[in-house]
Amino acid sequence: MVKDTRLSTKLWAAANWTLIGFFILNLFAMIATVVTSSFSTRWLGTWLPAGWTTRWYSAAWSEFQLHDVLLVTFQIVFLVVALSGLIGVPAAYALARRDFPGKKLVMLLFLLPLLVPPITFGIPLATVLYQTGFAGSMSGVVLANLVPTV
Repeated sequence: MVKDTRLSTKLWAAANWTLIGFFILNLFAMIATVVTSSFSTRWLGTWLPAGWTTRWYSAAWSEFQLHDVLLVTFQIVFLVVALSGLIGVPAAYALARRDFPGKKLVMLLFLLPLLVPPITFGIPLATVLYQTGFAGSMSGVVLANLVPTV
């Protein structure tokens, strides 16, 4: 393949990379501003922090009880991953190596949550979970998270 060495192509490539670099620079600048402000003693009024503190993080940790939230989150993650593996690995083995009646239907049912936007099955799923009483329980959260993973 012949490489295009025209000046216009090189200028276009340079402009393209300059624009990409400018975008990335601005993205990192915004993230750095938020991170810097999160450790500042005052949130507003100065460009650079007058002092440094972790008070905001400890206040958020205690006020929102993040220890309990993280504990429940990791429990749900472990259960969903374990159940997805227990259901998904045998199903994948059977679908890959066996022929049986209804195989295409089973494959469609497994792929359906990936093809359908989450909002279209999330609201009916939430309705079913509320009607059955699972909505406020750990098992309901695990079931709701199993739908897109399995």
